[in-house]
Order: sequence, then C-alpha cells, then structure tokens
Amino acid sequence: MSKVVVVGGGVVGLFSAWFLQKKGFQVTVIDRGDFTNGCSHFNAGLIVPSHVIPLASPGMLRKGIKNLLNSKSPVGFRIAPEKDLLRWYLKFTAVANERHVHRSINVLRDLSLLSKDLFTDLKESGELDFPLWQNGLLMLYQAEKAGEDLREEAEIAKEAGLDVEELSQADIRKLEPGIQAEVSGGFHYHSDDHLNPSVLMQALYVSLESKDVQFVKDCTVTTIQTSAQKATALETDKGIFEFEELVIAAGMWSSQLLKKLKVNIDVQPGKGYSFMTKQTPVNYPALLADANVAATPLGNGLTQFAGGMEIGYTGYTITAARVQNIIKGANSFYRLDQNIEPKETEIWQGHRPCSFDGLPYIGRVPEFQNIHVGTGHSMMGLTLGPVTGLLLSESIAGEKTSLDLNPFRIGR
Repeated sequence: MSKVVVVGGGVVGLFSAWFLQKKGFQVTVIDRGDFTNGCSHFNAGLIVPSHVIPLASPGMLRKGIKNLLNSKSPVGFRIAPEKDLLRWYLKFTAVANERHVHRSINVLRDLSLLSKDLFTDLKESGELDFPLWQNGLLMLYQAEKAGEDLREEAEIAKEAGLDVEELSQADIRKLEPGIQAEVSGGFHYHSDDHLNPSVLMQALYVSLESKDVQFVKDCTVTTIQTSAQKATALETDKGIFEFEELVIAAGMWSSQLLKKLKVNIDVQPGKGYSFMTKQTPVNYPALLADANVAATPLGNGLTQFAGGMEIGYTGYTITAARVQNIIKGANSFYRLDQNIEPKETEIWQGHRPCSFDGLPYIGRVPEFQNIHVGTGHSMMGLTLGPVTGLLLSESIAGEKTSLDLNPFRIGR
C-alpha cells in the first residue's frame, strides 16, 4: 500500500485524503494548526457554480485601482517592494481582460458543477453526515449600477448553461420578508447550494479518522528531502515522514513550501472577515452586491456575514473599516432585530490563497515525479474542495482524470 502525505488540513487537503484512501492509499495528513480553524471552517459556506467569472477580470482590476488607497472599500491591494507580490500584480494585470474571462468561463463551470455533484453524491450516499441546502443563491442589489453589473454576469452565466432567474422587488420580498425597502432587485441562481462549513470539516475529520487516515496537528515542515526527481521525506518539528507521494494543499502557505524546492507558484493571500449572529431574518444565502457582503443561514438560527478581500495581506491585524463595511451592508439589506456589534474576539479572519489568474493550481509539479499541488482556489475553496481531491487522487493513481488538468497546471 503506497504511502501519501498530505500537507494541509483544510477542505482541499481533507478531500484529497478522502479520495486517496478510497483508492487504497495509506494517507497521513499534517497541518500547522489543529484542524479546527482556518478558511475551510469559517468561510461563507457557499457552493457556487454561479462564479464562472475568475478573480482576474476587468471588473476586479477596476475595483482595485479605484479603491487602492481606500481602507473602507471591500477590496484592498497591499503595495510593498516584495518580489513575489509585484510579480503577482504584473501577472494579474496581464490576464485581467475579457479574453481571459471568456476562456475561463467553461473551465470554472465544469470544475464547479462536477464538485457540486460530488457534494450531492456524498450527502445522498450517507458517506458523510452534513447538512446540504439546495435552495440556490440570491444576488441582490440596491443601486441600479450594481444591478447592471449583476445583469451582465447573469447573462454570462445563462450562456454557460446555468439556471438563473431575475427577481423583482416583489419576488424578493416573497422569498425574504425581512429585506429592506431599498433592495431594488436581484437574481436567483438555482445552480448553487450551501452548507455549514465547520460541520462539513468535522464530519470529514471524524470519517477519515475512522478509515485509518492519520492526522498530525501543530506540525511545521522544515525541509523536503529529495533524491533526483523525487521527494522522499518531510523533516518536521514532529519527526520525519517518509512517503511515495506528496500532496501540498496548504492554502497560502503552499507557495512557501514549494520555494524550499525552488518551485514558484503565483499565489497571494486574500484576507477576508466573517462573524455570526443569531438575530437573523435570512432564509436564503445571498450576495449583497452593493456592499460585497455574503449572508449565509447556517442552521440553528445562525447567520454568517462575510466580506472583504485584502490582496497581499499576510498579517492578523483586523482592518476595522472593512468589518464595519460588512456590518453596514448587513443592516442596509436586512431589517435586523438589533444593530450588529460583534466583539473583536467574535470576528474571524482568514487568508484565502489567490492565484494570479483566478484558476486553481491542481496537478503534479513538473520538476518532480511525485509532488502534487492543490491550492490557489481564491474564494472558491469550499466549492472546489471535492473536485480538487478527486482530480489529484486520479492523477496520483495514474488514472485518466475526470477533467483536463492543463488549465490548472503548475508553471503556467
């Protein structure tokens, strides 16, 4: 039985372990944390085939330039004389064009729809016990300019074959009686689902542990041992781990690990924030376009509000203005029982691994025969966790992959 070590205990790492153990591999997952925190646990919980437009797009480029020095904007870009950061910006601006968007639409659609099917199969088979709500996603707007942008995105999604319904203000009120009068209209993406990410992660961990997958927490990799074109072992502060195959799925830290091998991938952290509240009128998950805020009902009366995209920010200092933007967005779209005032200890922050072109890195490192990467999913990590794990397991097993890996190749 071949040994595989997976570095990274997030949703991509655990789904890689899931599909690898199903194919008969002996799997060990190591993580720098304790498997209870991180983007995979506290994201918005959205499974979004609707997101067929990559992060590297003219719209995001315009937002970045417009709000470059505005700490109150939902989007922020850190400027610093750092080689990796500057290279990321150069490559991002080079591909943030309509040609790249149109080339990426079908790629992202196929990737996310297969992942959605995998979620459904796991739920219906009973292999994993987690709540999965299949009510679609609302994209709501107040200002007409935001509505025009959403309408353009909806047309693109329809052309890609997704089921999208335009909603009037009256339609929205039927679905969400607690909506504010200022909400003008929106779109219902019937293609999308949502779940409680922390419940999913706990279910994955418990199930994998019962299938003899080994977990090593609070483990820092110091050296990757290699011989010729193969990696042979990891040196860590918890000992040495030997393997036949290595999967690096450590989010934004993946690039640091690969640098130990003189391999570069263009990934920068995109820091975001979220918090939960119990006083909630939210029935459907929604993206609040004017505020760039996500609202997700997570069951048991909980609603999570999330937002912010700070490219290149690696630290853990909370940008209060961006949190206030999330609070303002929640209050401007919903009639809440009382004002939201989360304490600083109740605000979660995490660093999403953002590739320069908005497509994930999935596949084998060209310089090594047995090192594989799954990272760079931007805000789509939860959505694409299952399909990334499946594709990596197929590649490692020497099988024909369910989708072409060329768009996600390392070194592009």
